[in-house]
Amino acid sequence: MKTVFTSIYRAISRFQSSNISRGKGVKIAKSAILDTSGGGCIRIGNNTVVLHGAILGSRGGTITIGSHCSINPYCLLFGHGNLTIGNDVRIAAGTTIIPANHVYSDPHKLIRQQGLTTLGITIEDDVWIGAGAKILDGVTIAKGCVIGAGAVVTHSTEPYGVYTGVPAVKIKDRAMQ
Repeated sequence: MKTVFTSIYRAISRFQSSNISRGKGVKIAKSAILDTSGGGCIRIGNNTVVLHGAILGSRGGTITIGSHCSINPYCLLFGHGNLTIGNDVRIAAGTTIIPANHVYSDPHKLIRQQGLTTLGITIEDDVWIGAGAKILDGVTIAKGCVIGAGAVVTHSTEPYGVYTGVPAVKIKDRAMQ
């Protein structure tokens, strides 16, 4: 089993820099990308797993991931306006979380010239985000929420809610079951 571990996960020593820190028991797949080249930092809590093909790019902000989390294959997490992920969060394959958005209010200016909003994203403890979900700038995913596969979350959620759709809407409450 030890040979499988070393062939699947990066040598943690590659992440010893002032811009990337990790807790004990962190596993990062060899093909995952942790990029702080644009400034900012990435902090990963204890016993968190970042699987193959995942991209974490600080983009001048901070990505903070709590303990006992899983970032599954091909997730894209940026940190522009800061991304904070609590403990015991499950993020399924292909999820995109970007705490930035283009400003486009002036039709007489090019969109690229109008800048970005960077309100940030917070994902509280005990959250499950289904495959292919999109979480947009300014959103807080409250404690205990479930975000359905393919959902696009444009507004903050209520604790223990189950949200699906485009845009995501609450379809039930986990606390009432």
